[in-house]
Amino acid sequence: MNKDQALWLAITLAFLVIFGRLFQLQVIEGGKYRRLALENAAKTIPIYAPRGIIYDRVGKIIAQNQAVFSIQVMPQLLSDHDPERRDRVLKKLSAILGEEVKPIKRADRPILIKDNIDVKTAITVEELGKELKGVEVVVHPVRLYPYGKAASHLLGYVGEIEADELKRLKIEGYRLGDTIGKDGIEKIYDKLIRGKDGGKRIEVDVRGNPIRVLGSVNPAPGADVFTTIDIELQQAADVALGAKIGAVVVLDPRSGELLSLVSHPNYDPNIFVKQLESVEWEKLEKKRHPFMDRALAIYPPGSIFKAIVLTAALEKKVTEPKESFFCPGYYRINNRIARCWKESGHGRITAEDGLVNSCDIVFYELGRRLGPDLIAEYSRKYGLGERTGLDLPHEKIGLVPDTAWKKRALGEGWYEGDSINYGIGQGFLQVTPIQMAKVYGTIATGRQMRPYIVTEIRKKDGEALYQQGPKEVGVIPGNSETVKVVRDALREVVKRATGRAASVPGIPAAGKTGTAQNPGLPHAWFICYAPYDEPEIVIASFVEHGEHGDQSSAHVARDILKWYKENRLQKEYAEE
Repeated sequence: MNKDQALWLAITLAFLVIFGRLFQLQVIEGGKYRRLALENAAKTIPIYAPRGIIYDRVGKIIAQNQAVFSIQVMPQLLSDHDPERRDRVLKKLSAILGEEVKPIKRADRPILIKDNIDVKTAITVEELGKELKGVEVVVHPVRLYPYGKAASHLLGYVGEIEADELKRLKIEGYRLGDTIGKDGIEKIYDKLIRGKDGGKRIEVDVRGNPIRVLGSVNPAPGADVFTTIDIELQQAADVALGAKIGAVVVLDPRSGELLSLVSHPNYDPNIFVKQLESVEWEKLEKKRHPFMDRALAIYPPGSIFKAIVLTAALEKKVTEPKESFFCPGYYRINNRIARCWKESGHGRITAEDGLVNSCDIVFYELGRRLGPDLIAEYSRKYGLGERTGLDLPHEKIGLVPDTAWKKRALGEGWYEGDSINYGIGQGFLQVTPIQMAKVYGTIATGRQMRPYIVTEIRKKDGEALYQQGPKEVGVIPGNSETVKVVRDALREVVKRATGRAASVPGIPAAGKTGTAQNPGLPHAWFICYAPYDEPEIVIASFVEHGEHGDQSSAHVARDILKWYKENRLQKEYAEE
């Protein structure tokens, strides 16, 4: 073969290869590439769905939406294919906003550049439309919480989905850039509240100029949420707790409806309308963990636990209501001395009066007689050691220790000293304010009701997507005689003992103070229910490092009781 023939053969083979590739692209794969070309020329502009409205128990709006202007860019129209144009647009946009707009990396959907801009800025961007191809001013709904900090731990807040959340939720239809519930009701019921975004499909030319609308889908608003919350009572509880670090829970013991839940320090959920910088997050977190819901966190209960111990002791017949004990101010166990809170002692005192006066000596002895397993049994019968089922995130289980737990967890046997500590609500025992509110609600009514917040979630057309109501999950673990002894003692606590600070004329209450030993100053508890004979509310007040329940926590409960009497109680009760 001469050179001319070889050259001709090479040209022929090259032609055949090129022809074959063209045939493959145009004939075999032509449909695929036509579809891709159409996709490249068609862009989707999202139309954001408003989240559902959240209402309190009488229809007051406690979470809603407001329309704001935002700037977003279409990354596919500011790509690296035309870097000069991209840089020119971003530079001009930075000048308008007064801050640097960094190059766009993602290219899957419109990117939010600046949220909640003022009208003047929106008009400026619109007027420069031809110079800012790929930049759009959009109107979209953002969350507004009318009561600010007062209901932050109930409602939670919303924010842009993060990478770890997207990894978990992508299978459920969540996308990069979505706004989701981050805490509280907003998080628990996010799938129903968030709605479904719509969009407008437009055809654009090679320069990104719109040619025509190909179609649109209207957004579907999120479903509305109806709750048990009394927002005015919520505000009153927030004011009553004041600058103290702690929590307040208010329940209706007849139904389990949560009327109020406050945790301090709190935060303003409205600040999350814009994305917080890391410095702002750090500043928030330094304020004694404001995102921690202390109403659902665990603490030692101290003397508020004594009502459970007395129930167990009477039911298991290790004592009788009128059994006489002697309190010299201390209790000797082996080589150890355990003190009563009243250093001079209570002298002769019955089991029933031991609860009234919170005598530690009586309950050291009852703890010793019962032992850990019986105390644990009755604690669990009251619902401790498990979540209450309240529809909020982060609820802790707590800890109800027994001999098996200590052996398993610590590799040790149970000592008699552990039992006397258990008898006064100290040692390994851990409870939450919501659990103890439920316990005292059970004492008040004899029925153990599951606490809940949301009663119904409903679409705009009235279709109910979710409903729940009162649910009895148990009864008081005691016969009528035992229950009467415990209730009478709790009434006397408020009438003449450590709970007098919470007494409000016209609304008789029964309750118990508690001082829980802890590193640093003790925690302070007070839990009560009222009115005594016809209970409508249970109030659990907890103050971190509040020292004594009859001072700090009881005062918080008193202010709430006073507000309730003046604003909600249907009749006034005569003084006993």
